[in-house]
Amino acid sequence: MKPVGKAIEIVAVGLGQAGGNLAAELARRGYRAIALNTATTDLSSLSKSGLSLPEQERMYIGIDGYDGAGSDLNYGRECITVHAGKIRERISAHVAGADAVLITVGLGGGTGSAVAELIKTLADLSLPLLVLATLPNEHESGIAKVNAVRAINELVKENLLGWVFVDNSRLAKNHGDVSLDKYYAEINKIIVEPLDALNQLNSRDDITPIRSLDGEDFRTLLLSGGILSFATTTSPRLSVDAVVQAVRDGALHSSINPEGSQLEHISYMGVVIEAPESMLADTPYTFFEHINEQLKDETGGAAIHMGVYRTTDKQGPATVRLFYSSQQLPDGIQEMVSQAKREGGQLRAKLQRGMSGLDLGEIEEYELFRTSPGTIRRRANDTSSGDIPSRFPPRPVPRPSAKPPTSPAATAAARDAVRPGATSIAPPNTSMPDRDAYDQLVKEFKDSDSEDVKKRVCQRLEKDQKSDNSLIRYYAVRAMSKLDTDLFAAALQIATQDEDATVRAVAMKALNKS
Repeated sequence: MKPVGKAIEIVAVGLGQAGGNLAAELARRGYRAIALNTATTDLSSLSKSGLSLPEQERMYIGIDGYDGAGSDLNYGRECITVHAGKIRERISAHVAGADAVLITVGLGGGTGSAVAELIKTLADLSLPLLVLATLPNEHESGIAKVNAVRAINELVKENLLGWVFVDNSRLAKNHGDVSLDKYYAEINKIIVEPLDALNQLNSRDDITPIRSLDGEDFRTLLLSGGILSFATTTSPRLSVDAVVQAVRDGALHSSINPEGSQLEHISYMGVVIEAPESMLADTPYTFFEHINEQLKDETGGAAIHMGVYRTTDKQGPATVRLFYSSQQLPDGIQEMVSQAKREGGQLRAKLQRGMSGLDLGEIEEYELFRTSPGTIRRRANDTSSGDIPSRFPPRPVPRPSAKPPTSPAATAAARDAVRPGATSIAPPNTSMPDRDAYDQLVKEFKDSDSEDVKKRVCQRLEKDQKSDNSLIRYYAVRAMSKLDTDLFAAALQIATQDEDATVRAVAMKALNKS
């Protein structure tokens, strides 16, 4: 059932932190909305700051209790894959009867940038999908930009009804004077406002239609396919030249969308003019048709939908609302690709640099302590001249902690549990399974030329796939799926009957791809 006052039923699905906040803003305006996130912290924040998205409309999709994806795009994809069944079930019920399902995301992080995986998960539901995605600010890291352009590249290949890209850099330049504590809430309102205004156009009390852009016109524009863009400008007078110039300015210099849209690439365009009675009284009817013809000419034959409304204001400029679809990405996105290549390349080069030791020269061999006058302390491992007692008792070997490694050093140590060239495979810590350790097993298998090492990895994974611990089974099956699925076909087939749904999901996906 269509909401009161709205032309069509739009339902929001927010993915990630920014996506959840945008979905909550739509909920504040009366739209159905749900938020999915790998971070419990971000989900809980949706009950604050005036958003108040109900708890039943917030869904945690993380793994192992981790709080967020930490800009790890692969982890974001993995979370969606693991929870695919529950996500489909929840969203199918949530969006029932919708004219359009708007997936809202922020590109750059690990969860929102995995939006293409969410779209694939929902493919068999045949939903009328649109995506509204915010782009990283130009001051954000190279990781964010690389994640974003990868996500865009995947998005435009999906069979969607439309894509809306929002330029955070332009928003920051235009609204940078807003206080920090209110900035994001205000920006979300600015992003959502043009879409909401057009959807509620014909139920407003402050305007009267002269020629309306009705609900079906809006539906046609919204579901026309391609890159969707919005702009709102003003015109000091109602002349053909002034309004067409306002349309040009809106298309080329939108304050929301990336810069660089070209009029000749526009396929559908909606133009709504809101003007006071004093302006309309001096405007001939032919004005309307002349604008239509001029815009068709400048766009090379785009389908033009126009509406004219009288405002209650006695004077002031006319407002021109523009909504159009284009079959080409704007130049601003290509600029982000260039930034991602440059900054991502710089970061990659830094990460590839090895840590070299210091050039100590002869002092590397100095022994500066003595056990007794005239006697030089021998090295601990030098027993050629008999045993010499040390001044210090041996340090006890620390027992393994039951807690997962939390520091970078501890994480690195976990990854080093299996070393290229090692003669034996160190088992993952079974008291608290560590994903990095299993990833290292995969790396060891792929990097090694030794059949013995490969055999040991296989034995380890097949053993862990039978573990009583469901998390160990999940990591083992996940590792098998990254290697040769034919080699592990029997184990993966058994895993499709596992009592744990996440293990079953990973095994089935691996077998379907083989």
